[in-house]
Amino acid sequence: MLPWAWETGLVADARGERRLASMRLDVLAGGALPHADVADVALTMQWAAFICWVDDQIDRRGLGSVPGELERFTMPLRGALVSDAGPPAAAPAHAVVLAGLWERTAAGMSACWRARFTADYTDFLDACEQEVALRRSGIRLPLAGYLELRRRTITLLPMLDVLERTGRAPLVEDPRVNARLQDLRRAVADVVGWANDLASAADDEAACQDNLVALLARQYGCSAGEARLRATAMIEERRAGMRATAAALRAESYLPRDRRQALRRYVDLVETFMAATLHWLAVTGRFTCAPGPPTPHRSHVPRP
Repeated sequence: MLPWAWETGLVADARGERRLASMRLDVLAGGALPHADVADVALTMQWAAFICWVDDQIDRRGLGSVPGELERFTMPLRGALVSDAGPPAAAPAHAVVLAGLWERTAAGMSACWRARFTADYTDFLDACEQEVALRRSGIRLPLAGYLELRRRTITLLPMLDVLERTGRAPLVEDPRVNARLQDLRRAVADVVGWANDLASAADDEAACQDNLVALLARQYGCSAGEARLRATAMIEERRAGMRATAAALRAESYLPRDRRQALRRYVDLVETFMAATLHWLAVTGRFTCAPGPPTPHRSHVPRP
């Protein structure tokens, strides 16, 4: 993947190359797609690299500290998903990268899938702009508001959309299961978002950015260690609900046989991806406190 990252501009120097290599995105993509071919795993890794790069621009480089700055960054990304002609010659590098990934991923996918991915990624960009505006204004959301926004800023739903393509398991759209599938997708977004907050707590604190751990500590007047335990309990409770939803979907008997099989493949894909992501969060070098021997912070990261 490193040659692709250099070629597209996601990596511009040796430091960036070391950072990307330390992320161990092969662990994430390989774990999420244990039976996929090399090309599908590589495409998934590239999406993950792009998602991490965009996140770094916003959260670690302070993009958006000036009004309008983030909107100028996101506008070409929005355009990359709506133009069939590809990005204009003067498009910034990050829009060209997204357009290339989009073209390769959307090929052969349904109009419904294209609309869903576009809506999910656009909502992610909207949420990022909202988050940065709140940060710039010094507004701290209450817990419920933070959790709702975090579900949208984690980029999990667009990644699940990508996995429909690379994992060869399209979402089954049927009125009898749509609501439960949306519950499943939202639960994965919550679990991964909250677990990500556990892993990135030190980095978020250094950047003076709010985080689930800091918010729980503030709300309950407790130590960071106690807040991490509370966050871990929230994650485990959400995972239990997700497992129940997954079991109900697997037991669905009202769909035709081929649709039931497709539904089970999708549920398997979602659960495998979540387990792979939790494992990756425990070993990636993307955050200050990982990888390395267990620490008091890392000991509370949920197990896959």
